[in-house]
Amino acid sequence: MSLLSVKGLDVAFGGVPVLHGIDLDVEAGSLIAVVGANGAGKTTLLRAISRLAPARTGSISFDGHDIGHLPPYAVARRGLVHVPQGRQIVPGLSVEQNLLVGASNLEGMDSATLDDLLAAEYARFPVLAERRHIPGEALSGGEQQMLAVSRALMMRPRLLILDEPSLGLAPQIVRSIHGTLRQLTSEGMAVLLVEQVAFAALRISDRGYVIQNGRIAMSGAPDQLLQDPALVSHYLG
Repeated sequence: MSLLSVKGLDVAFGGVPVLHGIDLDVEAGSLIAVVGANGAGKTTLLRAISRLAPARTGSISFDGHDIGHLPPYAVARRGLVHVPQGRQIVPGLSVEQNLLVGASNLEGMDSATLDDLLAAEYARFPVLAERRHIPGEALSGGEQQMLAVSRALMMRPRLLILDEPSLGLAPQIVRSIHGTLRQLTSEGMAVLLVEQVAFAALRISDRGYVIQNGRIAMSGAPDQLLQDPALVSHYLG
């Protein structure tokens, strides 16, 4: 059984259809890439999955349970955590305060567990440990993205969904973040990654979906997609 299963998902804004009959599955411990051109519907798909955008029809199930009726905070508490485009850290809070905000929505969190979670994130991204007391707004773009990922991981997700984490970042930072995502899946976490940098995302994924005009145009193994000339000429041009 898939950890996340999306079936027949339609989303509209102001009566204008945006997503049409989306089917998508994410297995535990897998990295799934969703790629496509600007305006294809990638961000709307993630927002619908995390319940930030209402679905018109279709179903969304997580760990075998329908979550289509839940508010976003309840979805996050179940272990489906969304890192939105633009990072959206709290600029005036310190790095450590931002991380603690990530864990604040979890029930039954004691100080020892918080300390363990902080230690894990500082080990994952040592630069955050070095800057733990400075405000988030003083970080570079790459450091802010690391902070956004770590803040989400403070919620102990089972499925991490990320919207364009490479946007505006230097290639070496992108490789570092993508490497972190691959490491997380080796530890059993599932990752759903939306990227416009299609080739980089597909190279680290277990399966890819290409979205065009709100529909899944292609899907399959990364090698299969990367060898298909239609991927570039029709869907990513």
